[in-house]
Amino acid sequence: MKDLLLVELTRLRWRRAVVVLLIGCLLVPIAIWAGTAWNTRPFSDADVAAAERLAQSEADQPYIEEEIARCEEDPQMYGGSADVDCVELITPSAENYLYRQTLDLGSVLDNEALAVVSLLAILLLILGTTFVGHDWNTGSISNQLLFEPRRQRVWAAKGLAVLLVGLVAGAVALLVFWSAIAVVLGQRDIAVEAGQWAAVRNSSGRGVLLIALAGVLGYALTMLLRSTVATLGIGLGVAAAGSLAVVAVFGEGSQRWLLPTNAFAVLNNGYDYYVYSPACDTMVVGGSDPCTQTISLGAGSAYLAVVLVVVVAASVLSFRRRDLP
Repeated sequence: MKDLLLVELTRLRWRRAVVVLLIGCLLVPIAIWAGTAWNTRPFSDADVAAAERLAQSEADQPYIEEEIARCEEDPQMYGGSADVDCVELITPSAENYLYRQTLDLGSVLDNEALAVVSLLAILLLILGTTFVGHDWNTGSISNQLLFEPRRQRVWAAKGLAVLLVGLVAGAVALLVFWSAIAVVLGQRDIAVEAGQWAAVRNSSGRGVLLIALAGVLGYALTMLLRSTVATLGIGLGVAAAGSLAVVAVFGEGSQRWLLPTNAFAVLNNGYDYYVYSPACDTMVVGGSDPCTQTISLGAGSAYLAVVLVVVVAASVLSFRRRDLP
């Protein structure tokens, strides 16, 4: 089995499409990190000067003077007391034009990191698909079975090769992303709350596993369908129409059965979603929100595991029993 695995890893490494996808796995976190760093950059002197010019230009408008006069006549209309400084309240300041989201580790974990894992999972799914799809398209799978006729071992070796590559690619990509985020946080002297890095490590570990299993899912589907185009077509169909079908069947509670929401629950250690019920019309003070339900980490993991096991079982059974082209 070891020799067979090494052969499959070598074949994977020599596939040009696989190399391109692995390069994409490295570029994705770098691109998202660069966008995050740029969108949260501190204000420069030029930014402050431009904001001051805009504020002064706005303050010179006639309606500002009119608003100040109305405020002085009736300050309560502007939410102030009798001694409110209407000039300060109404006159635009540079701060009104200097808004930019600050870099926050919790926000990055909930947003940018989620985007990184999602895109990497898609790339690994395509990698698993194109790797074995090439064997079916060229008919080389029959030649491979001449050297190793035990089909189950061949299936397992190929799947294990995709899994290992996915684990390495996901780990390296997320390590690059979070290391770059840590560098920016240090350069800007942004404090990180206690426990946040532990949450990042836990989420990243689950993310690496999701990325690798996405590759296995793409591989298993292609071994079942024997076509790269069919696998990608099903993937697009699930993305485009799958959610609509689930909503049509399950109605209000449909988010519980969507693949993305269960993946989010695994990645973020739970996922809250809105479901309307008559209790939502009653104001609740304290306690849990009656309109919100939660997909726990365990429930999301079980859902994804069932999907993967069903596809893998069908794929292995089909490969063992069906005739080869």
